[in-house]
Amino acid sequence: MDLFWKKGYNGTSINDLVDATGLSRSSLYSTYEDKHKLFIASLERYQSIQGKLLMDELDKYDSSKKKIEAIFRVTANAILKDPYGKGCFMVNSATEMANQNKEIATFAAQDFEGMENLFLKIVQQGQDKGEITKGIKAKALSHYLFSSYLGLRIIGQTTRDKERLYDIIKIALRVLN
Repeated sequence: MDLFWKKGYNGTSINDLVDATGLSRSSLYSTYEDKHKLFIASLERYQSIQGKLLMDELDKYDSSKKKIEAIFRVTANAILKDPYGKGCFMVNSATEMANQNKEIATFAAQDFEGMENLFLKIVQQGQDKGEITKGIKAKALSHYLFSSYLGLRIIGQTTRDKERLYDIIKIALRVLN
């Protein structure tokens, strides 16, 4: 997973995978059949790890606003702690491969839809509690929050400027009032 994350699908050779895993070519092929299937398995693992980390963080809060803030804060903190500037493996994979491989495009689209639906669920809960404005439809807010989240992920590949990242978050959160 880390190798694909750092080098991308096209930048990772079978020799790189053999070296990174310590497996022989035949073992690699007998386990995963091909590079593509190993890549998909890596995306699934990334999705599982990131999903658990995020849900563990969200479980700490009752407030919908705090949950949304936590999503952005966790993302910014991951960016700031990443010495390589790898960014988000899912976003990287979507931008590299979505126009080349239908399966990866579908996988990334489903992942993105899941994240946007998480925003939608939290916004709806916040609106029901009177914590988030009802002046903007929940679906529109979830679209906006998700696009801000993706923007933060992408800008995080080029900067570790904490103030800049947190300015983006502050503005994104204002729309909830």
